[in-house]
Amino acid sequence: MQIRLYQPADLPELRRITVEGFEGIAIDQNVERQLGIVGGHDWRWRKARHVDEDCEANPTGVFVAVAEEDGKVLGYISTRLDREGRKGRIPNLAVDKAARGQGVGRQLIEHALEYFRREGMAFAMIETMVNNPVGQHLYPSCGFVEAGRQIHYAMKL
Repeated sequence: MQIRLYQPADLPELRRITVEGFEGIAIDQNVERQLGIVGGHDWRWRKARHVDEDCEANPTGVFVAVAEEDGKVLGYISTRLDREGRKGRIPNLAVDKAARGQGVGRQLIEHALEYFRREGMAFAMIETMVNNPVGQHLYPSCGFVEAGRQIHYAMKL
């Protein structure tokens, strides 16, 4: 496996992996369960847009894991930098279903943390939903500590 910088041609595959990976754990899916489809778009469309936003906001901080033999996208991680606050944030991490359990997510996190260090960040943050056991196991095993919990509310307008 190799980790490289995001390329615009990766976007359709990153969207696919994201929707597949967040099935059952996405906040937008929870909102849709409570309120139905809002604004004419389902949760998959909304979640895929998060990837678009990440790639637009910090394209040099989106890293893609690819198979060395054929270049197939195995997963990706996106980052955001708060230079003034010296905070690095990981908004999205997703691994293709076929590549899960092989350490791809862990290697992507380690790559992002190195990026944060090079960029002078003092700390890193990542979040997960309470119904995401993979994130709740992986993130602490990478050195993250729980800093707080949040409850999301939604209402139709």
